[in-house]
Amino acid sequence: MNTHLAYLISAHTDPAQLSRLIASLQPEAHFFIHIDKKSDLSSFTSLIRGDNIHFLSDRVDVRWGTLIEVEYQMKLIKAAIDHPQHFDRIFFLSGMDYPLWSKERISEWAAQLGEREILSGINMNTPLIQGQQRLLYTLPRPLFTLPAIGNKWNQRLSIVCRRVCKLLGIRRPLSLQVNGQQWDLYKGSAWWCISQELAEHVYLSYTTIPAIRHYFSSSFGQAETLIQTIAFNSPQWRSRCLLFEGEYPGLEALTPLHFIIYQPVIRVMDETDLDRLLQSGRMFTRKLISGKSDLLVEKLKHIHSQRQ
Repeated sequence: MNTHLAYLISAHTDPAQLSRLIASLQPEAHFFIHIDKKSDLSSFTSLIRGDNIHFLSDRVDVRWGTLIEVEYQMKLIKAAIDHPQHFDRIFFLSGMDYPLWSKERISEWAAQLGEREILSGINMNTPLIQGQQRLLYTLPRPLFTLPAIGNKWNQRLSIVCRRVCKLLGIRRPLSLQVNGQQWDLYKGSAWWCISQELAEHVYLSYTTIPAIRHYFSSSFGQAETLIQTIAFNSPQWRSRCLLFEGEYPGLEALTPLHFIIYQPVIRVMDETDLDRLLQSGRMFTRKLISGKSDLLVEKLKHIHSQRQ
């Protein structure tokens, strides 16, 4: 029996790299793609075409670290769950990702997942979360979107408000109240692989529970926390996800599918990284950029073709 896969992809630049990513994955999969509203959509659609390629027409102007990131996550999820095909597994990727596994190996792995959800999370509402991580998630970050002053001044106003909150010692709780119950805040990775049933639960919760949108409207890193908070506070889903316990392990550890180097800045991978990428055991890596990662892509394509 075939495993039906969907890939949700966010991108804002480098159409050639996005094209290489899609070409490396299952040709029978469906691809739902959000291009940042600031970017030229035609530069992507002119290069990437197919009956299984779905570019979202309803795009958002992405502002990193705000609830706007969740908006495009939810638009992509809705596009997938509204599609006539039922998907066994739904991946979330960046356009700058590339697989370290062959498409055949990815399909075999997905077919054997059973009830497991590849969605990681750590409870942020514990005394073990201290220092900068606690400050990041307790400091209020109101998002201003006043049309009259434009994005530039909205961002400046948001920064000023955040600095005032920091100086005054104003902090947010690491939990929220949902229908009379306390939900703790969970943090994970924005890159995951979940069942369509969990995707439907996340979308329904987000669109029908105002307390969720209210809490995360002034939070930080919502693309890495909102979906995790919904899943890990659900008795039905928490046991199927990947729970991390103890002190904060770093975002690399909370990203189970990807090999990423974040420190001191996120690394652009090239052919000199090939050995450690293959030794990592991870399914994907990021980030790759046309002109800098081309030789690495060619070497990975050759390896994949040998393993078919």
